[in-house]
Amino acid sequence: MKLPYAEVEFDKEGAIVTPEQIEEARKLIGDEHATDVLVISHGWNNTHGDARALYDRLIDSIVAVRSGVEGATKRRFVVVGVLWPSIQWAAPENDGAGASVGGSAANLEAELARQVLDPELRGKLLALVPELETSSAARRDFVTLLRTELPEGATDDDDPDSAPQALRDADAESVLQAAAGADNDDAAPAAVGGAASIDPAGIPALDETGGGAGFSFGDILDGARNVLNATTYFTMKDRAGVVGKKGIAKLLEKLQPENGQVRLHLVGHSFGGRAITAAALATSAPVSSISLLQAAYSHYGMAQGWDGAEKNGEFWKVPKKIDGPVIITFTKNDKAVGLAYPVASRIARQIGAGLGNADDKYGGIGRNGALKTPAALATVPLQPVGGHYAFQRGKVSSLNSDAFVTSHGDVTGKEVAYAVLWAVMVAR
Repeated sequence: MKLPYAEVEFDKEGAIVTPEQIEEARKLIGDEHATDVLVISHGWNNTHGDARALYDRLIDSIVAVRSGVEGATKRRFVVVGVLWPSIQWAAPENDGAGASVGGSAANLEAELARQVLDPELRGKLLALVPELETSSAARRDFVTLLRTELPEGATDDDDPDSAPQALRDADAESVLQAAAGADNDDAAPAAVGGAASIDPAGIPALDETGGGAGFSFGDILDGARNVLNATTYFTMKDRAGVVGKKGIAKLLEKLQPENGQVRLHLVGHSFGGRAITAAALATSAPVSSISLLQAAYSHYGMAQGWDGAEKNGEFWKVPKKIDGPVIITFTKNDKAVGLAYPVASRIARQIGAGLGNADDKYGGIGRNGALKTPAALATVPLQPVGGHYAFQRGKVSSLNSDAFVTSHGDVTGKEVAYAVLWAVMVAR
């Protein structure tokens, strides 16, 4: 780490694990006479080492481009790395998002071993895998057991950032078949509805090549794996919100010196993007900028009237609270965010022309940018180092990152760091 660094660890309820870390961070900010504090949150890394490695790479890139952003070399930066317990919900690939590790049964068993932390529950689920293709009772029990992992309040069909209600209470056969997408691809989709109206017949193919990011469309074992991944996905998204609201929000208030002269900048990758956005909404501390790097929440998260009427995104008030800009990297290359939401769409029977894209109710902000957001400026490309941005205070800038971000985890390059530093410098 080429900038002064401290870290603060939270548990899954947002409580600080080691209170002394707060004082260590505050002391570092004072000792360094910091003008700007970058508070960074990881997403679905399983270990603290993964998170630290992400922070190292991003900060190294920020340092590398610092001289190219006017005024940046005059600022005194401190980095505070946030650590929280997240589950790696899909099998490792070159982008950290997911890939096959063998046949369908092997894929499913590998995911269960990684994602289900309770040994008793994990054992019960693993014991059902050999019977899933032949036993309806096994399929029912598998889905029923998975549902015990969902947190309370994690499903709401009126909220595009929430798991569909069907994930909790539709019959197991419908959920598994919908998640697998294994039925007649040419028939017209069934009418959109809730748990009672799920009809897996007619679910169109996602694309010509199948799934990705841990999601592959085909047989019932693929469906079981997709339901597992969807359960973990929405559970971790819920946890990220809790950590942000109850933990990071309070951290920001404690990091701000009494004289209020330190600028606080929030940077979040993946589920960490949801964590820092929730923190910005909940905190009383002034936030100077937000950088969402392939964030894993709804593209309507900061929207107003996303349904064409009165429904607003959970974070619609956030842009008005920020002293500087909110920036978002998004790309079609993000198979993690891009394909997690289509699984929810299949389960909820929200079938659109392009699952996961801007037409999908369950589309992700890391795939499509901020949609139906009055504070949003026109979408622009992520610039090469040396390019120009027109970020504005209190406005949201979605940056099409197809040219530079090749996958969900590819967020530490110089181009991304350059955009983050530009956002920092626009802030008051």
